[in-house]
Amino acid sequence: MKRVVAILSLSLLAACHPAPKGETGSRTTVTQETRADGMVTHNAIELTAYAMRPTLGNNTTTAAYVTIRNSGDVADRLVSASCACAASATMHTMTMKDGNMAMAEQKDGFVVAPGQSVIFAPGGNHIMLENARGITEGSHQNLVLHFEKAGDVTLSVPVTNDIPAGHSM
Repeated sequence: MKRVVAILSLSLLAACHPAPKGETGSRTTVTQETRADGMVTHNAIELTAYAMRPTLGNNTTTAAYVTIRNSGDVADRLVSASCACAASATMHTMTMKDGNMAMAEQKDGFVVAPGQSVIFAPGGNHIMLENARGITEGSHQNLVLHFEKAGDVTLSVPVTNDIPAGHSM
C-alpha cells in the first residue's frame, strides 16, 4: 500500500506545474490510510513554501526550505533529504544563545506530530546542500524528502533569492 501511495504521489507531482519565478513553492499533500489489527490510522503530510537558494560564486553550499504540516492522526518523522544537485543533504537547526547563532545537525531527523508543523526557513531549521552544482536563480531542483511513514516525496523546488525569513505560506 505504501508503494502505491508513493507512486500515485509521484505521478501527481509530475503532473503539477512548477511555481512561477519568484514564488516560493506550492502545495504537495501525501496521504495514506493504514488498517492493522482493526485500527485505522491516517497519515497526511502537507508540504508548502518550498524554496532553495542559488549557490553564489565559488560557494558550493546552499540551503533548502519547506514547511511540513501533519494533518493526520499519527506522528511521522522526516528522516533525511537528498538532491541529485548536491553531494550531500543534511538537516540542521539554528538557535540563538547569548547573542551567538549555533547550528547543529539533526541526525535523528525531525518528528512532525499530528496537528503540528515543522518549518525550515532562513535563520532556523534548514536542509544544507553541500558540493552543490547547477543551482541557479529561476531553475527548479528535485529535492527528495524521506519520511518514516509517508515514504519518499519528491518536490520540484524553485531556486530563488526571494525567501523571507521565517516564511510559511
